[in-house]
This record gives sequence, structure tokens and C-alpha cells, in this order.
Amino acid sequence: MQKTSALVIGLTALLLLGLVSTYTTNREAFGQGVSKNVFQLSAKLDNSVNPPFRWVNTTNGVINPTLNFIVNTNDVIKIQNPTQVLHQLIIDVNGKQIATSKDITPGSSGLVSIKPNMTGAFGYHCLYHPDTMKGIIQVN
Repeated sequence: MQKTSALVIGLTALLLLGLVSTYTTNREAFGQGVSKNVFQLSAKLDNSVNPPFRWVNTTNGVINPTLNFIVNTNDVIKIQNPTQVLHQLIIDVNGKQIATSKDITPGSSGLVSIKPNMTGAFGYHCLYHPDTMKGIIQVN
């Protein structure tokens, strides 16, 4: 109960600060809203780093890409996990989590949907591999 109350208070504060107008997590988010941009990321095994994982843009192969969101538009990140370990994509602003894919088990997928209502830079990372699976979301 305490964690739920803290989460509600935290999200309310973010909404009041105008950082994010709405957010949705998990598979139910896809298809909501009239206008949206869809980005596709996949966890990738990469033995050149430790831990050996990175995010890869499945459209163009870019590693830990910068994602370009449009203000006041529903932006969706679809995530694939072909690896043998858990991943969870977290979106944050100044170190404060504003959205998550929740755990994505091996061989499954998930997504995060967010509608930023101001321009600026957000971060994204994997909860379990934050040093090697990370990137920037630029909102214009």
C-alpha cells in the first residue's frame, strides 16, 4: 500500500511539473491515441562489453540509439528480448523513472508508450544492465 501511494504521489508530481502528460506501460499501450511514432529496439548480446548486452535499433542496426520523439505525440518503443536473461526498459528524467516496460522475459516482447508535453532530453536504460544498455530520448 505504501509503495502504491508513493508511486501515485510521484506520478502526480511529474504531471503537475509538466514533464509528461500521460504514460502507459506494457503490451496494452500499442494502438492508443491518434498520432504516434513507433521505435523498435531489441536486446543484443555483445561480448565486447561487460555485462554483454546493448539495445539495438531493429530498423537500422544502430547500437543504443538516440530516439527522436515529438512533443505532444504518442511515442511507442516496442522491445524484443531474444536473449536468455531478463531486461526492462526504463525511461527517466533527471534520474527519476517516469515509465517502464516492466520485466521482459527471454524470448518475449514488451513496450512503453509515452506522450511528452515538453521538449528536452530524457534517458532510457535497462534496469538490469544500466551501464551498457542506455541511450537518450530527444523530444522536439
